[in-house]
Amino acid sequence: MDVSLVIVCHRSSRVLPGCVGSFRREAATAGVETEIIAVEHSEDPAELDRVRAAGVDRVLELPNRGYAAGLNAGARAATGEMLLLANPDISFFEGSLAALLDALGLGYDVVGPQFVWDEDGEVLLPAAEDPAPHAELVRAVRRRSPRAWLAGLPLSLDREWRLWTADGARDVACLRGALLAVTRETLDRFGPFDEGYFLYYEETEWLWRARRRGARLALVGTSRVQHRWGHATGQNNGEVGQEERSRRRFVERNYSPVWRRVLGSGGRHHRSPLKPIRLVQGGSPPEIENDLWLASPNPHLMPALGVVRSPSLPPDFVDFCRAWRWVVATASRPGGRWKIDRAWTWKPS
Repeated sequence: MDVSLVIVCHRSSRVLPGCVGSFRREAATAGVETEIIAVEHSEDPAELDRVRAAGVDRVLELPNRGYAAGLNAGARAATGEMLLLANPDISFFEGSLAALLDALGLGYDVVGPQFVWDEDGEVLLPAAEDPAPHAELVRAVRRRSPRAWLAGLPLSLDREWRLWTADGARDVACLRGALLAVTRETLDRFGPFDEGYFLYYEETEWLWRARRRGARLALVGTSRVQHRWGHATGQNNGEVGQEERSRRRFVERNYSPVWRRVLGSGGRHHRSPLKPIRLVQGGSPPEIENDLWLASPNPHLMPALGVVRSPSLPPDFVDFCRAWRWVVATASRPGGRWKIDRAWTWKPS
């Protein structure tokens, strides 16, 4: 089996060796032939030299026309029957590549890993949200209504729990685009990524298009991949504006006029019913028995990162949450129904 890893780079030479090295290790363990193609978008000769020195097989030096354009160019140049389309700020954990390839062999069209925040793989990133308009409406209502937020909590936590504790592939409505595994036949069948997106939502639209044409998507819980998200976009002051422009483009292209009016009707966003305990800036939440830790930049915990069955959060993750004054909470299932036990945030320094 031949596997091509396509990595789209923009000032990514600092993190690229970790991605390349971990992929080489996992490919050797899985016994597959590989190639690594880096699509270099930095338009900087010094950065180009660093990317070439990172251990990739081929470098495509291209003007920066966006992530989708980079994926398409890299996929066209790739020779493998299996394609991994990736950000450079990822690192493969033991067994992760083999698990992805096994899932493709089960009949799924597109699969992705369970992304984790930390090197120990304890802090799990949330699953990608369903982009269907009815699902977006449900999320909007829950953000606006504390009563709806509480009513939907058990179902949303059941979904995250099912994926965070999965011991194999689980059907999902969408996947995170930092790493997607597809066959060449699948990519050809559903067509290239839309290069009208410069950054954000390119994979959302491609997956939504594939799903509407019958594609099966799966998150593979036994494939863990660290994603140090935001290393490149964090250098761009226009990141938030770019994401919003991409979101508007996705909505305009994929939602009917009726759905656009419904979802664009606005309405005041309420805070969630949580009343977090405010910790002093150097403080940490106490150890507490629970089923889940949740952490989010949003007071309604939508979406949230999670830690499964641990009395405490990893110290480095606490430091991260404290620095950004995220909300953290514990959740449990007395009688089989999820509830939030306690929540914390931090006072301004």
